[in-house]
Amino acid sequence: MWAEAIFTKDDLNEVAAQLFPLRIALGNDGHVLLSEHRELSLQPGVGLRMTISAEIGWPVLGVEVPVSVRAATLEVRPEIVETPGGDMLAFKLHLEGIDVSVLPEFIDRGVVDLVNSELEAKHVELSWGFTRTLSHVFDLPDALLTTGALDLRAVSGRVKVTSEALALAVLFRASVEPRTAKPVSRIDGAPLPVPRRAEAPRPRSPALPSPVVRGVLGALALAVGGGLVALFARGRRRRTFLDHLRAIAS
Repeated sequence: MWAEAIFTKDDLNEVAAQLFPLRIALGNDGHVLLSEHRELSLQPGVGLRMTISAEIGWPVLGVEVPVSVRAATLEVRPEIVETPGGDMLAFKLHLEGIDVSVLPEFIDRGVVDLVNSELEAKHVELSWGFTRTLSHVFDLPDALLTTGALDLRAVSGRVKVTSEALALAVLFRASVEPRTAKPVSRIDGAPLPVPRRAEAPRPRSPALPSPVVRGVLGALALAVGGGLVALFARGRRRRTFLDHLRAIAS
């Protein structure tokens, strides 16, 4: 998928108003001061172009006094630079339209080219690693049980300049990371117990009475048994003559 950012001429003018005056280091002890930007325009296929004032101070010029240039043309050329760490949007600076005739006699065109070489070397510092900035892994909510994160990566880009705007197009690749299996937890974080399969209840063996209870029950059984035997024996005894007389008398 592609995403595009568009900077209009008005947007670029607003940024330039905050950026200038701009001082840039040259070599070890030199510098160039760019100020009074005006007449900003967009050159298709090239970049931004504006008229500026410049002040160059550099020991290589052979003089300690800075050299002032009332009017020069500054070009800002956006380019996509491939690096081992990913594509970067770099801005290369270039001075043009300097009238050499207004410069001191000891400064020739070769010195201007040397300044431009220093400025163009700064593109490594005047760059944006957009592939790193725009890449991110988004964690997804726990409610999505099978998906853990969305990995959105910027892999490359293109820059285009028209007469009306500067456009940066970025190519993204998206991938979904599965969620790592985790045990279901309670709200407090403690793991839920694993449910166990219900088992059929085992028959319980009858409890045996204690020795004292067994003794009492045995005595009762003997007494009841003896009474029954006596009752049975009395009911079966044969009646004597004395028994008959007692029955008649009664």
